[in-house]
Amino acid sequence: MKIRRNVLLTPGPATTSDRVKQAQIVPDICPREAEFGALQDSIRRRLVQVVHGEDTHTAVLFAGSGTAAVEACVSSVVPNDGKILVLINGAYGKRMLDMCCIHLRPEQIAVYETAYDELPDTLEVDRILSTNPSITHLALIHHETTTGILNPLEDITAISQRHDVKVIVDAMSSFAGIPLNLRQTSCDFVISSSNKCIQGMAGTAFVICRNTLLIPPENYRPRSLYLDLYGQHAGFESTLQMRFTPPVQVLYALDAALDEFFEETQLGRYRRYCQCWEILLDGMDKLGFAMAVPQLPQSKLLTTFLEPQHPRYDFDAMHDALLAEGYTLYPGKVGNLASFRLANIGQIDIQDIQAFLVAMKRYLAANEIVLPLFKTINN
Repeated sequence: MKIRRNVLLTPGPATTSDRVKQAQIVPDICPREAEFGALQDSIRRRLVQVVHGEDTHTAVLFAGSGTAAVEACVSSVVPNDGKILVLINGAYGKRMLDMCCIHLRPEQIAVYETAYDELPDTLEVDRILSTNPSITHLALIHHETTTGILNPLEDITAISQRHDVKVIVDAMSSFAGIPLNLRQTSCDFVISSSNKCIQGMAGTAFVICRNTLLIPPENYRPRSLYLDLYGQHAGFESTLQMRFTPPVQVLYALDAALDEFFEETQLGRYRRYCQCWEILLDGMDKLGFAMAVPQLPQSKLLTTFLEPQHPRYDFDAMHDALLAEGYTLYPGKVGNLASFRLANIGQIDIQDIQAFLVAMKRYLAANEIVLPLFKTINN
């Protein structure tokens, strides 16, 4: 079956291969069958292998978007006598804080927020943890896709470990894209979904949990039925089934996506993404687009560009013109800052990025939009 190929320059869902798409065309199966349970168990084990946590961690699967897994983790693992420190420098850190405010009491929440163009100061994180011994958990975004910056995960986890604080990492758009080794970086909970750098379909999310933390605390009372992390784990361990209906076809696609990941290797995928990013940045720079945060460490998976101040420029018009040519752009999410985002994750390659840049150049020329040139490349 020939399937039209669109290039999604978005932070997820991402462009998928025909192999992953075709994996969804399978005979109907009841998800309570042993065969399907074995498939899910294999997926769980292989997700953990992506981040080298085979001896220490277990994956807990949920049907839902990535946000479902983040909320399951935040609402489950902070005990009634615990307290969480949320690091914020973008929209997704704020979303995690919103979850905490729903499920926890105000006195259980501490916040360290910096501007979208600032990294959290590790000395300040250390100071907060030193002066607040009641903090039991710390939550941060690894790749903040508001701007495309990469937060200092290794430094923050090392600080947290010294203070015996458990670390919750939203690795939604970095998992399988940026190498992470749980034998070297001490993360207690790593959260992601099937439709980002793992290059599967949307509909499945997961929390990779340290094994020793999968036993609920004494007097544990779930704050949610569906999003009970401990209940989901215990249910699967006893039955090899999700407690509620799983996205069957999405899981077959995820299994195929994991095949592709291990064939390409983590290093190979990261190199491909980096090559695409370098070409994208160089091309957008030559067209006159400026990065929003060129001075900060880049994920090399997504870049936020400032919208140009030009009388004939309009994001919606640009989006629609490029969509007609098979390229999807994504609007910005940095408060009132006029910006848009281009991701280079998914099953795309250098030729796709080069072709996109040609299409962008053609759009600008057709609309007589001439932009000043910027030197923004940040390696």
